[in-house]
Amino acid sequence: MDDGLKGIPVLVHPHLKNDPAGKQNQVGIIILADIVNDDVWVSFDDNTQGLYSTDALLALLPVNKIHQHLADNASTVALPDLKALTHIDLLLHYGSAHCQQEALKLARQNQNVQLFCLDTVHNQLDLYQRQHCKR
Repeated sequence: MDDGLKGIPVLVHPHLKNDPAGKQNQVGIIILADIVNDDVWVSFDDNTQGLYSTDALLALLPVNKIHQHLADNASTVALPDLKALTHIDLLLHYGSAHCQQEALKLARQNQNVQLFCLDTVHNQLDLYQRQHCKR
């Protein structure tokens, strides 16, 4: 088992084809991960759990990358999307750990900004393991 992902807020991919837990587009928290078998257990607010692969889960990009996307695209993004991305950036820069979930919920509601602030856990796995496995 790998505790490196434990506690990371995630969004179940909104277009997930096979989701026995029925949690597409829902925010949860990783509670257990077995990276070797690509099994990630996610807990949700309604006290249910689901088993997912790392490709089925979206997580926030590092705050510096989100900020860079905001700076690079501020003049080309529609105003409502710019506001949402700015709010996400501010939550992550100045908020508490709970604000990560709020930022993820904002990204869920604004599909146009997801490209600038989310990626699959699979694509971010090396980064998460380096950040969270400093033992």
